[in-house]
Amino acid sequence: MDTTRRTRSLSYEKTDQTKQAILDAALALFIKKGFSKTTIRDISSAAELSIGSVYRYFSNKEDIFEAIARMMISENHMVFHSDMLPPELTAYEFLLNHFDKVIDSFSSSGREGIAQLILKESQHHPELKKIYFNVMFSPYISELEKVVLIASERKEIQLRTTAFEFCLLILSPIWMGMIYNSSLSKGDFVSVKNLFNANLYALFHSK
Repeated sequence: MDTTRRTRSLSYEKTDQTKQAILDAALALFIKKGFSKTTIRDISSAAELSIGSVYRYFSNKEDIFEAIARMMISENHMVFHSDMLPPELTAYEFLLNHFDKVIDSFSSSGREGIAQLILKESQHHPELKKIYFNVMFSPYISELEKVVLIASERKEIQLRTTAFEFCLLILSPIWMGMIYNSSLSKGDFVSVKNLFNANLYALFHSK
């Protein structure tokens, strides 16, 4: 019995490792080459797997992209719920701490290019926009909106927009910074964290 359990455990571990290798390879290629120009053969080669192995886990590139989105939103630094805001912290402090980890992770992992990928490829692949919206954007901003409303109820901010629009104001420096660094910069990269921190301070301390 113990031998059977160990065998199953090793099998599950192997499966997880194979899936992760596919997702890591695909994400790097999608950012570097674009979704359209990346093939399943490219992904299998980068992951050092056979094409059949990739198809064993995913039907097509869209399935892989959705799995990447789910992987990213489930990572520890991305887990975000309004009920994680403790009463002893202001919403400003809570968001500053949370996004400090998010931005550090994006910068260190090279995932800043995901912004360019979504903007560029969604024009030709609307299914990517749908996946990104349903899996990442909508659930995340829904919780962020709740935090904004809590901040408003606590009189920590004075809303001059809808809570949803305020959320977009919070997130905009991250997107603009990533887009500038990946598409517009001539080598003069900006600090996404500095942009975000300055903007968040202004939003929460303006009277």
